[in-house]
Amino acid sequence: MEASAKNNVLKIERSNPIMVLPEHETPGSSVFLTSLDQVAPAMVPSVYSFDKSDANVVDVIKRALAKVLVHYYPLAGRLAKNSQGKLVVDCQKKLGVPFVEAMADCGIENLDKLVYRDPMEYRLEVAPLLTAQVTKFKCGDFTLGIALNHCMADGVSAMNFMNGWAEIARGKPLSLVPCHDRTILKSRVPPQITNPYNEFVHVTDVSNMTTLYEEQLVYKSFHFDTKKLAAVKRMATKDEQVTSSYTSFIALAALVWRARSMALKMKPYQQSKLLLLVDFRSRLKTPLPDGYFGNAVAMPCCLCTVGELTEEPISASARRIKNAIESVTDDYVWSRIDYLDMNRLEGFSVGTLVMSSWVRLEYGKTDFGWGEPRFGIGGLPSSSCMFMSEGREKGIAVVLGLPPSAMDTFEKLVCDLNDT
Repeated sequence: MEASAKNNVLKIERSNPIMVLPEHETPGSSVFLTSLDQVAPAMVPSVYSFDKSDANVVDVIKRALAKVLVHYYPLAGRLAKNSQGKLVVDCQKKLGVPFVEAMADCGIENLDKLVYRDPMEYRLEVAPLLTAQVTKFKCGDFTLGIALNHCMADGVSAMNFMNGWAEIARGKPLSLVPCHDRTILKSRVPPQITNPYNEFVHVTDVSNMTTLYEEQLVYKSFHFDTKKLAAVKRMATKDEQVTSSYTSFIALAALVWRARSMALKMKPYQQSKLLLLVDFRSRLKTPLPDGYFGNAVAMPCCLCTVGELTEEPISASARRIKNAIESVTDDYVWSRIDYLDMNRLEGFSVGTLVMSSWVRLEYGKTDFGWGEPRFGIGGLPSSSCMFMSEGREKGIAVVLGLPPSAMDTFEKLVCDLNDT
């Protein structure tokens, strides 16, 4: 067992990784990856925390992984490049999923130690597409930490996989069979680009935020219960005639975008870019199959100066966000797929905020037989902000990272709604 410790906060002993392969023979051909899949081939860590376990928890989860990989067989393969230099999944190269068993002698303090990160992770063509680590605690709790390559799945697809894995662990059949035909979203020939895509607009740092981001980032979660959400929604709809047209997400997104821009002390003429991750599965004229396994997310953009953002009422910012979300139509999606096939998205500048909502994702259903888990996601980039569900009655948690000085200001702005 490999021992690891960090300031005596969390001590873990890890086994050497065991490669888990699909239980039965699976297709060996390559799997096409769309231009949407190729945007961010990075590992995304997440942790599921359970309040009880028993002696066979590791074996149950490991055996269920081998069974679920029969259905989700591309996860046992490796990335490769085709003759056009585009990424595909080589399913002939069945190297499997690294599975690690670990023991911890204290409470759950550090998400990073609960997820196994393969040492070859940054060599795309040999790195695993999925890793799994089960960590048992002396108190009887256990966690399942995974790292999943984003080119394989968006949030919806990842949840479908995890819930399928949990169903098999409970002895149930898959309630949703995955569809691996990603050519459904193949770019058109010739490309038909009909929309401008402001997410590709370069934002120059005229506010010296780069220096600010040299500080160690602080990550915090801000909780908005139903009462606070109602207050935010009233602010966002104050000057609007139809108040019911703005969701809690739109209202809260407007508040967070504005408060973050102010907290970072962006100059009035600094451009601020807000990217919204929008699931388009049901927005296409021909909807995707329910089990479509891949990335089906558009990224509509709001772009304005910070002066415009802070001088206009929050209701105007909410209207920008609502219009951006409503722009995701069938034509928009297909045009963007074609555009991405010809243009590469090169990271995000410090003037950019990428906002995603997992409020509707059913990660609470990932029950391996020991009850519903608590869920946490790690590795959140500095440009990202995530909305998480806290249950129907508990509201929404907003998670983001900022430099310490900016975080103090942000906290004051979002906690005192009357002054925002």
